[in-house]
Amino acid sequence: MFKILHVMAGADAGGISTVVLNYYRYMDQTKFHFDIALTTDTVGKNAEELVKLGANIVRLPLKSEGIAEFSKELEKILITGKYNAVHVHENETSYVALRVAKKNGIPCRIAHAHTSSPYSSLKGEIRRLSGCVLNSYYATNVIACGQLAGERVFGRFNMRRKKATVLPNAIELEKYLFDNHAREIKRKELEVEDKFVVGMIGRISKEKNHSKALEIMQAFHQIVPDGIMLIAGNGEDEKNLQKRVVNGNMEDYVKLLGRREDANELYMAFDIFMLTSLHEGFPIAGVEAVASGLPVLLSDTITKELDVFDNVSYLPLGSIDKWVDRLLFNRNNKTERFDELSKLKKQGFDIVASVQKLENIYAQYVETNL
Repeated sequence: MFKILHVMAGADAGGISTVVLNYYRYMDQTKFHFDIALTTDTVGKNAEELVKLGANIVRLPLKSEGIAEFSKELEKILITGKYNAVHVHENETSYVALRVAKKNGIPCRIAHAHTSSPYSSLKGEIRRLSGCVLNSYYATNVIACGQLAGERVFGRFNMRRKKATVLPNAIELEKYLFDNHAREIKRKELEVEDKFVVGMIGRISKEKNHSKALEIMQAFHQIVPDGIMLIAGNGEDEKNLQKRVVNGNMEDYVKLLGRREDANELYMAFDIFMLTSLHEGFPIAGVEAVASGLPVLLSDTITKELDVFDNVSYLPLGSIDKWVDRLLFNRNNKTERFDELSKLKKQGFDIVASVQKLENIYAQYVETNL
């Protein structure tokens, strides 16, 4: 058995833990075993699902509480667990865990980039540049969810090296394929049968920029009274978002659904999907929406991997009018759902193909270390 320890912040619903969970669901578990080391107490649905699949969840101290203590605890875990690989999802600071892994003779050491967020301070940029050098030194392989995220975390030069791989955040495509009967049932359940539904799904945080989405929806609703926005997800900015909805008198046409287990059905109920993120390493919710055949509106600050699809438009956050115009166009020109399945597979968004690529990376180290 080839044992991999994944190091990441938390394992609630959404985010990086969803990517890791999807990998493990489709990986050959007779050959590969995942355990999870978390640096926060954010443990929820994804942790539960990972445990059901056989993963062990262990806790690490925050690096901010002291690198020495973090390294000491990680070393204990590595010695006890007898791991063949350490796969770290901590962007430019992944090298901290990988340094411990190298010291302890772990043959497969992976740094995984999940963000394209720019730094606005000199200190942050120095941190990023240090990460470019140190991640490359301590990692045997670097993986990025998209080219821009890879260049941001590892640097352009390192993304051109043989050790670099772009591995899109793939999904179970067939799960999201449009079903009109499911749409009718879900719209009735949500009481939006006669509405034009603008949907958003994802973590509610400042970088997701829901406040801009509310501004857009407010302007759109003045023109289209039957327009309604459904926002699914939870997160640290959820209470602030609730306050904005109430203070803006938007309760009648902006509904917060909380964390949901039926995201694939929600996409079917939507008429259009939008993400107004300030930045995004890779918009996995955008992939899900494309798979469901929805028109998709993304802020032009999001990475452009989805630009190849006919149903995706990138719009500037500085122009609410352009977002409203695009919503109006789709509302007044309703079409059949887009069928992008073959193109999604070709672009590497099929979880089965993505897992095969990851297994191939691990397999480079299997024969000499089992």
